[in-house]
Amino acid sequence: MSGRVLDGEASVESIPERRPAVRPEAAPGPATQDTGEIKIWRCKVCGYLCARRAPPETCPICHVGRERFEPFPVRI
Repeated sequence: MSGRVLDGEASVESIPERRPAVRPEAAPGPATQDTGEIKIWRCKVCGYLCARRAPPETCPICHVGRERFEPFPVRI
């Protein structure tokens, strides 16, 4: 393909977006009134950390359920 572009037979096109769309519950943002403050959650299996109002349904790293997450203490 690059040879055809150099010869002027083809044009360069942008690469389409392949990342999945961000779900609203996974998007970072301020805390809401219904659930309180954002917490840091830690997966007890692999150690994955995320900052959300509630733990994710499944861990994106090791795929265990939300019951395997625990609040991670934050020291300031």
